Amino acid sequence: MCYIRASMSNVLQKQHEEHQTARQIMDNLEEMFGEQTIQAKTDAIKGLMNCRQKVGTPIKEHMMKVMAYLSEAQTNGAEIDSATQLVMVFQTLSKDFDLFQASYNLNRKEMSLTELMKELQAFENIFKGSGSKAEANVAEPSSTAPNPKRKKEKGKNKGKKPAVDAPATKKSTKTKKRKVDPKKVKCFHCGKKGHFKKDCREYLSMLKQKESTTRGASS
Repeated sequence: MCYIRASMSNVLQKQHEEHQTARQIMDNLEEMFGEQTIQAKTDAIKGLMNCRQKVGTPIKEHMMKVMAYLSEAQTNGAEIDSATQLVMVFQTLSKDFDLFQASYNLNRKEMSLTELMKELQAFENIFKGSGSKAEANVAEPSSTAPNPKRKKEKGKNKGKKPAVDAPATKKSTKTKKRKVDPKKVKCFHCGKKGHFKKDCREYLSMLKQKESTTRGASS
């Protein structure tokens, strides 16, 4: 009884001064703290059952929270075997770990909570790597992907000869004829200026004489 009193605080020692035996002291302590222990155990189990991993929360951070609930429940008298602990942990995980849980259900490997946390971390790293790769593929679609619209247009034009562009028209290399002033022109027949040969009176008169001479000879 002396050892029990020595381990108590001053307040508890005064409260148990009237108790004569160790059994009386233990019964009184159980009455005082029994209800608190049950409530603490209930709160810990309730907190564990309501605990859910949020998207983006690292698995290590989540597991530390879950393990704290389990430790609190066991400290206050809860008896939870290792297999049940693993089942309770899996119920708190996000859908990202469904594949891991399916693999565990097939193998039924026995492991501690610490070992489970390490394997979940390894799975998380693999999942993050494959997830970022998939996001990159979605964000940056391949430029070589077939365009159904182009394919349809290509089928429409099948059998048609490709349109040939008309050759570019060449610019005329000929120089424009310059207008000649008749006053400056010199006739090739009479040698006088002011008219062309075709307009020369002497030349035209000569042509008429030739025509009349030719007609007279033929008659």
